Amino acid sequence: MPKLTVNSEEDAVEPKAADHRILKELSRDGRLSNVELARRVRMSESACLRRVRALEDSGAITGYRATINPLAFGKRLSAYMLVNLDQRGAADAKAFLDVLRADDRIITCAAVTGEYDLILEVAVKDVSDLTDLTLDTLLKLPTVRDVVTCLSLRTYKTAGEVGQVF
Repeated sequence: MPKLTVNSEEDAVEPKAADHRILKELSRDGRLSNVELARRVRMSESACLRRVRALEDSGAITGYRATINPLAFGKRLSAYMLVNLDQRGAADAKAFLDVLRADDRIITCAAVTGEYDLILEVAVKDVSDLTDLTLDTLLKLPTVRDVVTCLSLRTYKTAGEVGQVF
């Protein structure tokens, strides 16, 4: 399989039906043995293993990881925080990124287009913990201009589930 290219839609590799079935099963459970995966996608074990290796080599599969349940660590509240930044120097940006990487309440951070600069996904113990994250951590950083928080009420789909990506 050729290398997966993400430069443009025209360059993206169109996955075969078998590849899609493999990706769907592995997105649900990355710990499947090759024997079980082959059974589920109705392929021989050797063909399945070749397809998985080709998907890894092409960049379609970038890794395997455990999905952690924040509730197991007492984090009962999840939220999305929209952050606007002041344009400051490299030292301020580095300090901001260091705080993001070090704070285990911040699950993901993405630069976005539109009215805000960043969106953070966070998991906190309670409203008090969310308040501390907002007032005592983020808003104390010189780079952060303002933060808007949206509480997550229910999650319908999580990262990694392939669904109808293709």
